[in-house]
Amino acid sequence: MKNYFEGYYCRDDLHLQVINKDSNRKILNALREAYPIGLSVEELSEVTKLPIKTVYAQKAELYREYYINHVEEEKKNQRGRPSKRQDPFIFRKRARLVIEELFGVHDIYEGNKPVPLPPGHTIYSDGFAETLSKLTLKEEKNELFITLLDYARKVLSRAYNNEEIKDKWAPSNEGNYCCTQCGLNHEARDFFRAIFLNLIDEFEQSKHFVDFLKGQNMVTQNSYEKIRTTVE
Repeated sequence: MKNYFEGYYCRDDLHLQVINKDSNRKILNALREAYPIGLSVEELSEVTKLPIKTVYAQKAELYREYYINHVEEEKKNQRGRPSKRQDPFIFRKRARLVIEELFGVHDIYEGNKPVPLPPGHTIYSDGFAETLSKLTLKEEKNELFITLLDYARKVLSRAYNNEEIKDKWAPSNEGNYCCTQCGLNHEARDFFRAIFLNLIDEFEQSKHFVDFLKGQNMVTQNSYEKIRTTVE
C-alpha cells in the first residue's frame, strides 16, 4: 500500500504506549505493506525478523487494542493418498492478520470502540464539532463539498494519466483492493485525505489567508510584513 503520511497517529496515551514499542511498529508496517491480503504469524515473523514468540505476544496486544483483526482463509492440504470417492483436498482454515484503521461512516464498530485513527485523522475536543455545526449552514458546506469533489476528481484523473505518478502515488482502483473488514479502499482513503490536508496547508500559507489574519488582528505587523514577502 502506498504511503502518503509519515509518523504515527495516536488518539490517546494508551495507543501511544502501543506505538512506542518497536516490535509493534514493525508488525504494523509489515501489515500495511501486505494490505489488503494480510500476513500469517509465520509470515510476519519472517518479514519482520522478530521471533515468532514475540509476534504472538504483540499480536495479542495489537488485537486487544483494535490495531489488527483476524481473517480466516481456506488453504488446501493434501493428506495421504485419497481414495477414488474421497475429495483429494481437505480444507483447513488459517488465520491471517490485517491492519484495522477505521473512522466515521466506515467504522464497523460505529464509534463504540477505541479503534486507532487512520493516517491524517484526528479526534476533536469534546463539543467542538457540535458547536461548529451550529456556526455553519448546510448549503455552504454542500457548495464546498462540490468544489472539493471536483478538485479530487481532477487530481486523480491527472495522476492516472501520468504513468510515473500513477505507479508511485495514485491509489489502486481495483475492487479487490478494498479492505476485507470495512469495505473501503484504505489506499484511496489516505490519498484523498492527503491531498485535502495538503490543500489546507497551502491555503493557510496563501496571501488570502495571511491578509485575513492581519485584518482580524491575529498576526503582528512585523510577522505579517515578513510573511507577506514570501507568500504568493
